[in-house]
Amino acid sequence: MKQSVRSPLAAAIVMGLLVPVQAAEVSIYGRANLSVDQLDNGVNNATNVSSNSSRLGFRGQTELEHGLEAFFQIEQTIFFDEGRGNFADRDSFLGLRGNFGSLRLGQFDTPLKVIRARVDLFGNRIGDIRNLSRVNTGNDLIGNVFDERFKNGVAYQSPAVNNITFDLHYSPHHANGATNDNKREALSTAITYAAKGRYLSLAYERSEGNEVLNPTAWRLGAFYDVTEQLRLITFAQLDKDLPIGDRTLFGAGAAFKREHYTLKAQLYRVSNRDADDADATLLVVGIDRQFGRALVGYLAYAISSNEDNAAYRVSGGGRSTQQATVVGENASGLSLGLEYRF
Repeated sequence: MKQSVRSPLAAAIVMGLLVPVQAAEVSIYGRANLSVDQLDNGVNNATNVSSNSSRLGFRGQTELEHGLEAFFQIEQTIFFDEGRGNFADRDSFLGLRGNFGSLRLGQFDTPLKVIRARVDLFGNRIGDIRNLSRVNTGNDLIGNVFDERFKNGVAYQSPAVNNITFDLHYSPHHANGATNDNKREALSTAITYAAKGRYLSLAYERSEGNEVLNPTAWRLGAFYDVTEQLRLITFAQLDKDLPIGDRTLFGAGAAFKREHYTLKAQLYRVSNRDADDADATLLVVGIDRQFGRALVGYLAYAISSNEDNAAYRVSGGGRSTQQATVVGENASGLSLGLEYRF
């Protein structure tokens, strides 16, 4: 007995698989971001060269019948400082999109992680917000949480309605290899408003570990362009069920652009609600100099002021060079870099 496909989304996917596929239009893109950094953890200091989320990627799309389009991306980290790389270790996926929205499968950023990338004025540089927002649980089953890519991910994004989109990202096994029990399930979801000069997004993420440890996070990010030259940003996060206890993270920043230069700064405070003297404040200031559309030079200084039981660095977040922290000591860094996009 024949069965009819009643779901519009399912019907669109089935029809897309049945129609002829033309050759994909493939493009190559990438980024070379390197810096010379003077890092100090309060006990030792040293000069390093760092490759900062440098990458090489391939992406393509093919138009299908019925208004559908198949698309893919393969992206990998390139360590320009050490001459090595890892194939497909960054956002790599296969997808289908149409009037229903888009569906992707693979390994790629979660909706929660995307928020940080949209509002971080020093992403992949000294003072990246991930120095505070990303957490190493110390649990072998869970590993790092928040600001991570889900492995084995399945994600849906709705069409934009009045500039609002909805994202749902699920992983039945957020780890390498096959699973027999789905003990590493993970879920990330967000609702986002995005228009010219305005952005507001709220996300929730949960990683399954065991009956005791199931880290969750709420994250809010926003920016607003007051003028064409001035952008204000804010970011907040609430973490629960972590080995270090529940935490709150909040901060704001501003960027002012004049001709080829952009002055910017951001200040963030992380507070551990279940431990004494485990809070920290991260301050970073910097200036960018644009050389045409492809090249930018930058100078930045960051300091993490740690209380007696805190150990937050300034050099984490997408960087190949990360100095070890010392509990109770302030960490700081001065960075001079170039970023070329192609």
